[in-house]
Amino acid sequence: MVPGARAPAASVLRGLVALAGAAVLWFSGAAEARVLLTLDDFGAVGDGIANDTQAFVDAWTAACGSEEQAVLAVPVAKAYQIWPVQLSGPCKKKLKLLIAGTIVAPASPDEWAGRDPMKWLYIYGVDGLSVSGGGTIDGVGQEWWARSCKRKKTQALHFEECRGVSVQGVTLQNGPQFHLSFTRCTDVKANFLRVVAPADSPNTDGVHLNDSSRVQITDNLISTGDDCVSMVGNCSDVRVRDISCGPGHGIRI
Repeated sequence: MVPGARAPAASVLRGLVALAGAAVLWFSGAAEARVLLTLDDFGAVGDGIANDTQAFVDAWTAACGSEEQAVLAVPVAKAYQIWPVQLSGPCKKKLKLLIAGTIVAPASPDEWAGRDPMKWLYIYGVDGLSVSGGGTIDGVGQEWWARSCKRKKTQALHFEECRGVSVQGVTLQNGPQFHLSFTRCTDVKANFLRVVAPADSPNTDGVHLNDSSRVQITDNLISTGDDCVSMVGNCSDVRVRDISCGPGHGIRI
């Protein structure tokens, strides 16, 4: 436990359960958004083996370009293998990404050949995006950890130049290295998350901030092989509260 950090005890666990269960209630209330899209609508298989990247990109393009607020859903009880991808804005309306199932990375770092080795799920220039749903983002990092001395810091879910971003109530696990990163972002919330990787997994920071401001990181369970929360660059107005941290290297600034 990091000095000054408090165990979230029952409040975090209640919050995680509530958010996971609330995905169904929130999903039913999403009718107000008037546009609901799923990866399956765009030809995704969802067996964890087929490459569903193009379906994800096509679904994102449709949701981001919608004239009405859209919900993009990753259906429950299915796993979608997504290769390195960039999802860009600006979007016409605020967008909700509802991850109820699992997004899984390809197992081998070799699949990054010809791509930026630092990015897997890279979201750029999107404002007002919320990510929730109780599902899982699995970086399948075992082969990355075996080659860590030869690799740059790969970021599983990475937001850059985004404003008004909320990530809550999902699990991020086995990141190739950093699990959740924000670069030059403002008005960020990262709440009620479960971030897990083996204690001996290298560079698997939980939440990483770079040159970001007005950030709330609260009520999270973070158990990884490196920093629970790390900050570099010109970060400001960052609030970290009620974090269960360990194993890991604590909070690093």
